[in-house]
Amino acid sequence: MNAAPISSPVSAAQTAPQHRSRRLRTAPAGNIARWLMPSVGSLCLLLTLYLLTISSWRFLQDSDTGWHIRTGDLIRQTGAVPRHDLFSFTMPGREWFAWEWLADVLMSLLHERAGLAGLAGATLALLCLSYALLFRVQIARGADAFVACALTLLAAMVSMVHWLARPHLLSLLLLLGWCGAIESWRRHRLDGGWRARLVYLAPPLMALWANLHGAFAVTFPMLAIYAAGETLEFISRREQSRELRRVIGTYLIVGLSSAAATLVTPYGFRLYGHLWRYLTDRELLARIQEFQSPDFHTVDGKLIEILLVLMALAGVRAAWQRRFAETGLLLFWAHLVLQSERHVTLAVIVVMPIIAEQVTALLRESLSGERWQSVTAWYRGIMAIDRQLTGALAYLGTTAFLLVLMSGRNLNVLPTRFDERRLPVAAAEFVAARGWQGNVYAPDQFGGYLIYRFFPQLKVFVDGRSDFYRTGPVFDEYLRVLTIKPDWAEILDRYDVRWMLLRRDEPLVTVALATGRWSVIYQDSTAQVLLRK
Repeated sequence: MNAAPISSPVSAAQTAPQHRSRRLRTAPAGNIARWLMPSVGSLCLLLTLYLLTISSWRFLQDSDTGWHIRTGDLIRQTGAVPRHDLFSFTMPGREWFAWEWLADVLMSLLHERAGLAGLAGATLALLCLSYALLFRVQIARGADAFVACALTLLAAMVSMVHWLARPHLLSLLLLLGWCGAIESWRRHRLDGGWRARLVYLAPPLMALWANLHGAFAVTFPMLAIYAAGETLEFISRREQSRELRRVIGTYLIVGLSSAAATLVTPYGFRLYGHLWRYLTDRELLARIQEFQSPDFHTVDGKLIEILLVLMALAGVRAAWQRRFAETGLLLFWAHLVLQSERHVTLAVIVVMPIIAEQVTALLRESLSGERWQSVTAWYRGIMAIDRQLTGALAYLGTTAFLLVLMSGRNLNVLPTRFDERRLPVAAAEFVAARGWQGNVYAPDQFGGYLIYRFFPQLKVFVDGRSDFYRTGPVFDEYLRVLTIKPDWAEILDRYDVRWMLLRRDEPLVTVALATGRWSVIYQDSTAQVLLRK
């Protein structure tokens, strides 16, 4: 995981023989040091692993993990993807698109074999691998090793807000693979060979992706941006129109074959209609917290602000260099990040390699004068040493550590249960001991945990499947209860709700108690349980 120094007037062809001779003269002790001492790349991996480990408490904060696990259980038990709802008492039997079914099966298998600790370990391993590959992509695009390391750590920190054990994290690896296939073709299409043909791996990758998570849809506007950007680049360079037709034709073939490949799901073409209705429902998305725009008054928002500044810098330089495809990608992802904070998790996969390449070039230009010769000479020496280090010990140690965590042995570093500070873990245990009698109302943030803890004995009012509940009247009714509209009690009566499991001290608790029809039978720092008198 090495890179060229920031400023090096000596060509690779001139330095290669010197490096070979230096390796030949290395003493046995030096050979051992090459394997034991960490390189810049392995240090970046260790720092990322440390950041992930101390932040692993985030993985089980969201209750949607619960219904994903139980959906996977159902698929494995029945051998079929569910087509109708089984989890709620408000919309039983209503058509449901379980479009992340394959990821749900993987989560179910992990949970069965290693429990929640193993699922958290797999989440950590997936994120660690994604950021390690992101570092490698930056290096492959000519970024300096220290620049790539700093940007990889920034990518991890800015994405931390959405580190949840849910299917969306698989899209990090899939987007890395998709971008790698497209960029390999862009950079090697004139040379031919196997690297140029990697672009044709995109359609089968998309077929897999469509069964794991809905983020596959973002690749279609990205393909359009690549095609439009490259068209502008050809026009600005006044190059042959025949080559441009070949380029556009390749993008068209990849796009159409990818669209056909993504039909290989249990829902076929109907999945596109469902995703379109979901992602264009402004009223629904405005109600979902993770689809909100970044709050720049928070630490997470400040990190996103830094990312946006770097994107603007890279975008201006790319436009000046007439690299319009990269400029378009930066503008597209800046729009998505400003629109929704959750998009930043995928945005860093696309934009960080572009930023790293531009920042490295800017540093080389800034440090190329005679004034910086001593500094660049010292730096070349540091990087010459780094090029000889394999970092093997760090890589092997990290791999072994991650395998142990995935086996369910959390080594006291991973959560073994859902976060009790955000979810009603203790309250659910209390009510389970008494036995649920009748329907229960709980906010959607609690619904997934209740499905995980009690399905099939208990059905929920709502849960995190907002795209499903939006297809009927329940979502609007839920909002009326949540915001305590005048008919909130009538809605609960209509569904024969006997229990309410609410967040501690939320307004509905006060209003319900004031009616005299409800009483508190349990409370802790997270939740309160109300029973109808």
